[in-house]
Amino acid sequence: MRWTERIHLSWQSPQTWAEQLRDQIRALIQSGQLQPGDRLPPVRALAQELGVHFNTVARAYRLLAREGWIALRRGRGAYVQNHRQEPWTQEALQDLAERFVQQAAWLGFDPSAIREAVEQALRVQFPSQDPKEDRT
Repeated sequence: MRWTERIHLSWQSPQTWAEQLRDQIRALIQSGQLQPGDRLPPVRALAQELGVHFNTVARAYRLLAREGWIALRRGRGAYVQNHRQEPWTQEALQDLAERFVQQAAWLGFDPSAIREAVEQALRVQFPSQDPKEDRT
């Protein structure tokens, strides 16, 4: 697999390259392009192919491992694993929300536009519930 055809890191993104790499590898796993048991390239090899420092790739792999997407085996590499079936933690949800808000703000959206977009997405995802009912 040519990783440079699947991974595109941007200087313009508000995310670090490690975060961008984590998100793009996660997307490859979620889409089925990477299957449980598939071996990811060694840190240094992927870093060289992408033209980034090896610490960038190592950090992305650590983030993916912490989230349960890959398993790191010392001396053997990184492997895609069956993503854990237990529910995401509130901390993971908060992290996801913060990244969304950060990216939307970076794109120039104000808080009311971001809030409306989230409420619209909730109405689409949960049509029988009003997102404002959950506010305390």
